[in-house]
Amino acid sequence: MDMQNIDFPSDFLEATQSDWEASALRALKGAALDALNTPIAGGLENKPLYQGRTDSAPLQLRESSRPWKIIQRSDHPVISEANAQMLEDLEGGADGIELVLPASPRILGGGLSVQRIDDMLKLLDDVKPDLIDFRLECGYEGSATLALLVETCKRLGVPSDQLTVQGVSDPLSVFVSSGRVRNSFERLEQRAQDLAGYARNNGIQGSLLRGDGRCYHDTGANSVQELGLTLSSLLYYMRILEKGGIPAEDLPKHVSACLSASADQFGTIVKARAMRQLWARLLDAAQMPSQKLHLHMETSWRMMSKRDPWVNMLRTTVAAFAAGIGGADSVSVLPFTSALGLPNAFARRIARNTQLILVEESNLAQVSDPAAGSGLVEERTEELANAAWGYFQKIEKEGGVLEALQSGLIYADVTAARAEEDKLVATGRHPLTGTSAFPNLGEADVEVLKADTDQIGEIATRKDLPEPSPDGQLIEAVAKALSDGAGLVDIQASRKQLGDNDCHALKLTRLATPFESLRDKAEAFKETQGNSPKVFLATLGPVAQHTTRSTFTSNFYAAGGFVSGGGKHFESLDDLISCFRISDAKIACICSSDKVYEEQAVAVLKELKAAGAKRVTLAGRPKELMTELTENGLDGTIYQGCDMLAELKTCFEVVGVSLADEVEAI
Repeated sequence: MDMQNIDFPSDFLEATQSDWEASALRALKGAALDALNTPIAGGLENKPLYQGRTDSAPLQLRESSRPWKIIQRSDHPVISEANAQMLEDLEGGADGIELVLPASPRILGGGLSVQRIDDMLKLLDDVKPDLIDFRLECGYEGSATLALLVETCKRLGVPSDQLTVQGVSDPLSVFVSSGRVRNSFERLEQRAQDLAGYARNNGIQGSLLRGDGRCYHDTGANSVQELGLTLSSLLYYMRILEKGGIPAEDLPKHVSACLSASADQFGTIVKARAMRQLWARLLDAAQMPSQKLHLHMETSWRMMSKRDPWVNMLRTTVAAFAAGIGGADSVSVLPFTSALGLPNAFARRIARNTQLILVEESNLAQVSDPAAGSGLVEERTEELANAAWGYFQKIEKEGGVLEALQSGLIYADVTAARAEEDKLVATGRHPLTGTSAFPNLGEADVEVLKADTDQIGEIATRKDLPEPSPDGQLIEAVAKALSDGAGLVDIQASRKQLGDNDCHALKLTRLATPFESLRDKAEAFKETQGNSPKVFLATLGPVAQHTTRSTFTSNFYAAGGFVSGGGKHFESLDDLISCFRISDAKIACICSSDKVYEEQAVAVLKELKAAGAKRVTLAGRPKELMTELTENGLDGTIYQGCDMLAELKTCFEVVGVSLADEVEAI
């Protein structure tokens, strides 16, 4: 080699899309390139190769170089504790507080016990309401809670025009979650118009009506459905306000969107960006001037787990990162112990610091739309936006989101999407680390707060309230009653009820719940029997032959709380059977390589059955042996992609644990 005369190329590793495709095709050895496409919920696909989009302009997301607002939930039922948490959150870097009342369908345990101005004064003690953002998560008490907040701030010397309050009311979420609203929607629409009049009269900054996709996402909706339904909700609310006399050019500023952010990093980035495109398309179709949409994102409740909750830190970090990159105006990170109960100070601090590090140390907010130009992000954003627009049109053809809820269309669509995702979880194709994958049976309990809520209900005093009107006379009267000492319970009892509306309720469900239920059963079994349910690993051949499958099998059954025995090198078949007899296990799984199975599996199966094994399975799928194994009593096979939940439930029946009383829980 002549090191003195090297002919250096002018370009560094220049490769075109065609070059990459040709390389991939060589590796596929004759298979088509689309064989590598991965299906995504909603009928979309993830492709193996994307062409960079250097000509794509960044989308108009939040204001350039401005960080998103860090929002923290306040839901402790003891007011003094809630105040202490709120002050710690704000001093620790939070920009805003979400007030969560028990009437909210998203209380997740707890709920603020604020009824009167005196309660709110205690809650806001030492808080500077004019320096922070508020979000209201109050169910059907949103407008009354806003009036309570405004009147309290007046007592504190903070005029209402210095308050910023987002997402005050969303009756559709209440309808979706409960399956019923205690009034006619015509009446609720009049109250929404009244709310707009009250906010205008008092100069309150922020959005009033919230198009909330969380109530769909957390019940199983895919991203196409979540976006389409959120957009349809925004349109529904703007139509209501238009009926109340609000000029068309002012309608967009009265509504805001709220979406879930999951641990699917690119999926969340794409979802946030697609929401902006959908909003712009809606305004253009309605011939309305372009206006920015306020977008709040909260980390997904559906992805949270009770078991090994430390993994939730990783999930929420990815979700918060993606929400920030996607351009959310504000983000709320659910503390990692939220699925277990009220989070303590440590869990709340981790939730705040997750965002603070992303904003202050990683400087993610310094670049406007940093994902712009990525072939994957740009193409998937366009595909998701188009699919969501199509679903939005489907809902509008039904008459709109309200009619689609009442007809059962949305319930059917979301239930089908949920079943599809639940199947992926049950078969391990959507693994939940710490729950269905790599479970830790020896994990220590995680601390959460214990708070007893006041179970003594107040006797309501009815007030004489006027009819709702676009000038805000109803909520003005509510504010006056609250100022005179009334409570939210009095206001609720005083409102006229004009009929009911019903639909099929969509209940919040976490993906991990089915596996967690089995783990609970295993712990109950241990308490009554003195030891955990067991599965014996009948490992055949040298350690090198069975390690991979025995490790897989141990993790597989541990997902249901089963402790593994055996799993070592046995000197002989007699040695294996002897160990099985003393293991006190009723279930055994044969583990080794296909080559060893050909020589030993049938004989071992027969001996295990003769030794009293109630259920014998085999790790893997040796096709040539399956007929013979089945004829000799093999009860099933386990492998990557099989129905884990079905196998684990069968095992519980074998050890005498009934699953008939299983209750779906959030």
